[in-house]
Amino acid sequence: MKDVVLVLHDWGSALGLDWARRHENRVHGIALMEFIWPIPTWLDVGPQGAEAFRGFRSDKGRKLLVDQNLFIEQVLPGGVMRKLTSEEMTAYRKPFLDVASREPVYRFPNELPIAGSPADVWAMAEAYHAWLLDTEIPKLFFWAEPGSIISPARAAWLQARLKACKTVGLGPGRHFLQEDHADVIGRQIADWVSNSLALG
Repeated sequence: MKDVVLVLHDWGSALGLDWARRHENRVHGIALMEFIWPIPTWLDVGPQGAEAFRGFRSDKGRKLLVDQNLFIEQVLPGGVMRKLTSEEMTAYRKPFLDVASREPVYRFPNELPIAGSPADVWAMAEAYHAWLLDTEIPKLFFWAEPGSIISPARAAWLQARLKACKTVGLGPGRHFLQEDHADVIGRQIADWVSNSLALG
């Protein structure tokens, strides 16, 4: 029985697409934005992103991400076009006030599948990405300019290849598209679920 609609972003996309590939008979539809794919080379990350993520994978990575909480303090607000309010930043900081709670914020950036590494995550991403391009499951794909993981050029490539896919260009956006386009994303998903998926 197809009883699941997935709305996926960042590491949620890696986990969700891997699950969907193995449980295709359960998935009614997939909404995607800034999703993780097997990035072929460091050149595909972009100069600024490559410098940051190579730093996270260096021997200074733990100090940056765990001790200095750099991901929450700099990477997060840097991935949003508008300025996050102090109340929003307080909410984002709350789960990571204790240094011990920051381990996932250290591990996840270090496990992005880039240039074949880490090997296990790369293999997983290659498998679900090939499946995603092949499956006829309905999809709703959001993208923005300049994007982060998904550039406009990558978005165009996906738009030409994803089957049963509605594409929505959001305009200006980096990585955390929900922070800049929450209302549009919400309306588009609600309309897609009610009309295209006939679940309303």
